[in-house]
Amino acid sequence: MLSRLSSKKILLIFVLTLYCLLLGYKLLRLGKHGDGIEYASVARNLADGVGTFWKPYLDDYLHPVFHEHPPLVFWIQSLFFRIFGNGPYLEAFYGFFMGLLILFGTGMFWQHVRRDYRYSSIGSWWPMMLLVPLPLFTYIMQVNRIVNTWTLLAIIAAYLAYLSSAKTKFAACFSILTGAAIYLGFIAKGPVAFFPFAIPLLACLTLKRSFAGAITATLISTATFAVILMATFYIYPDSVDFWRGFWQAQVMASLKSERGMPRPHWHLLHRWMAEMIVPFLIAAVFMLAFKVPFRRIRFDRRALFFLLTALSASLPFLVSSRQHGRYIFHAYPLFILCLAFVTQNIAAQIESVLTQKKVLRIWVGVIAAGFLVAAFWGMLHHKNHIARRKPFYHDIYLQKIPLPERITVSACPEDMIYHDWLFADLQRFYRSSLTAEMDRQYLIIAKNSTCTVPEGYQRINREPTLKYIVYKKQGTLKE
Repeated sequence: MLSRLSSKKILLIFVLTLYCLLLGYKLLRLGKHGDGIEYASVARNLADGVGTFWKPYLDDYLHPVFHEHPPLVFWIQSLFFRIFGNGPYLEAFYGFFMGLLILFGTGMFWQHVRRDYRYSSIGSWWPMMLLVPLPLFTYIMQVNRIVNTWTLLAIIAAYLAYLSSAKTKFAACFSILTGAAIYLGFIAKGPVAFFPFAIPLLACLTLKRSFAGAITATLISTATFAVILMATFYIYPDSVDFWRGFWQAQVMASLKSERGMPRPHWHLLHRWMAEMIVPFLIAAVFMLAFKVPFRRIRFDRRALFFLLTALSASLPFLVSSRQHGRYIFHAYPLFILCLAFVTQNIAAQIESVLTQKKVLRIWVGVIAAGFLVAAFWGMLHHKNHIARRKPFYHDIYLQKIPLPERITVSACPEDMIYHDWLFADLQRFYRSSLTAEMDRQYLIIAKNSTCTVPEGYQRINREPTLKYIVYKKQGTLKE
């Protein structure tokens, strides 16, 4: 069967199984990044009918109204909670699914541009091959960051913006769809979603598209975005209050470098170099292995278009000293598409060799099958491995403490509520909030702290514990 598959299909299978291998062992682990648990809590509360789209709820302690991020991603993930339930692994599988969509979206963009310029047919596996091993890619997909969903929306908006600059009778329709897609990106991630507005002009500069068409496409998409936004403000007055809170909590604080640890403005450039060295090395290894002359590596107009598009999506982040590598994650598929066009002759050579050598195709298929088996083994082998915040899982969650839902739990000392991400874990797995007030039905105390247990409480979790001791008021214990 492997010998009958085309080189394009066998290489696509190889890349997808490599993706499974690099991400699979993380899917059944416990202890996601604290932000990811926080976001999942907001989404799960929406799925339970607690909070609304424009008033998302996290907990009573920190965010009765969660203004930290726009609400669309939480709403999308809430649909997964409604469909698949409240399992502890849902966030990781959600990210795995989003990663597949990002890969296929990147491949679709690659193929459409190639068809438009009558390039030789090269499978979508090549940009996917360069994107999958990116260290940040498989990391982001399993920690439930906002950017995994936002990146898919960014690719869709960029793709539609590219289509809106084409000389077709549907250009106006694509311009309207671009404005709508940018609006979705805006209510998923905020003003960073605006970069596709520049794409028609970039296509005019690099791909020799019509200047008048580019201006028209930009005006139509901008008008569409504005109309939808104004309609939202009119129909949903709560959205105005949300954006005021978001503007102060995120945008202004970031521009003033008042949030997070400040870093040099060129930190993102260093992170970009550390990430992109991987696909550059992969392309170089394939170039040597398949004997592709360096003169066949060409930087053409298509590569320049994707480079400028990626820069428009990432350079604005250099303004603030609040720098994290994930902030420009949505630009990496565009950088990868630039690299894919520069190195397209390497991919063509690989496909040609595999087409001529059936044995080599079979070996690629066998390796892909090995990747898939190893991915499943790694997933099962690492099931319930605690990657982060081991005390919570060891002392509370895995002990199956029967805490009632939608209650407020006392905690001492107060600083562990936030610094241990205890507020996020307790909300995610028990739908409960925390407070420093020592009068609630349940009480969590750090065992090495100076906190005193009030009279009338009895311990309910077992030894050995790493950090947390859980108590319940004696008058509420079951007989």
